[in-house]
Amino acid sequence: MRTADVVIVGAGLAGCSVARHLAADHRVLLLEQGPQPGAEAAAQNAGMVRRMGEDPYERALAIRTVEALAAWDAVPGPDFPDGPPSRVIGAVLALARDPDHLTDAAAHLRARGLQVEPCDRPADLAPALAGSPLPFAWHLPDARVADAHALVMGALRGARRLGASLRCGVRVTGLRTSGAQVTGVDTDDGPVEAGAVVLAAGAWSAQLARAAGLDRPLVPVRRTLLHTAPHPASAPDHPWTWVDDAGVYARPEAGGWLISGCDEAVDPPAPGPGSQGPVQELHRALAADKLRRWLPALADMRFTGGWTGLRTFAPDRRPVLGADPERPGLWWAAGLGGFGVTCSVAVGEAVAAWMRGHETPWLHRAGVAPGRPLASRWLIRPDGDLHHGRLVTARPPQG
Repeated sequence: MRTADVVIVGAGLAGCSVARHLAADHRVLLLEQGPQPGAEAAAQNAGMVRRMGEDPYERALAIRTVEALAAWDAVPGPDFPDGPPSRVIGAVLALARDPDHLTDAAAHLRARGLQVEPCDRPADLAPALAGSPLPFAWHLPDARVADAHALVMGALRGARRLGASLRCGVRVTGLRTSGAQVTGVDTDDGPVEAGAVVLAAGAWSAQLARAAGLDRPLVPVRRTLLHTAPHPASAPDHPWTWVDDAGVYARPEAGGWLISGCDEAVDPPAPGPGSQGPVQELHRALAADKLRRWLPALADMRFTGGWTGLRTFAPDRRPVLGADPERPGLWWAAGLGGFGVTCSVAVGEAVAAWMRGHETPWLHRAGVAPGRPLASRWLIRPDGDLHHGRLVTARPPQG
């Protein structure tokens, strides 16, 4: 039987980050059901590093992650042989209806000394907003985009350099327990004993916990991301642009744009790897309609492809991190929603610190704890608009 100090289930952004932060003093084994690391949610995002989110815990994780990304600008180190995994292009966060929606977030970031400025002429900063009727926006001049694949591989290089190991193509089928204590995992390639297990399996995390008698309401939600043909408004240094309350964003990419209408639909994954899905015409049309209304300078774009991917949320849209109160030996690094790129470095740091018995003054652990009270139902945003929420059950559907 194989053994490890810590088994981490899932080699995506969260799992590889936890491994990198733990491997200096633990025998770490990463298990990934897919053929390669970072092939699920990490491969399905637009790479925007967003510190100005709705939730204060998400913001704390994002601020901490950006501090690490900024440090790698000057000295990427051996884990990033191709250079820094992120770059600064700035961001414009616009509001279609509610200018107070992100006021708390702006105050939080300003209190931390970060640049957040109101802007009543957003098209001067982001030509993609030319002709838009948007009345108000926030400008973040030092906002970043990141290469998710580079982040995953960098964390993995660092973890391996410190002695961690990775096995791909191995599906975890259940948690091994002795009484309430989690003692390892069962896999389709045999059992693995471990002193601790970290669930960083994204959309599959709640299913694994449920098999061990735990009801942790983490719900996988599918979203569409589209890419376009080359477009004259696109430029490598054009700020990424998000109309936050209406739910549409545009990020320059390879001479065109990455576009999302921020649609949401509950969709539990099937057993085994492979969460990426096709684009539905309804959601392509939704994105096109939002561009015509809020980003008319981009309304003539031609969509050339796209995909859908899963983002996993707790009902309060806050990550689930730390020790499980009902299963000693079980730890969580899940529920990162659409903010894996934004928060993953800090997620790994926090979970590793708590496993060592250390505190994180920059993140209050009770606010993200797996056992915190959570609602039985929560609002999803089917068309991405904050004002068009729909209540769904928070219990994960049977996959």
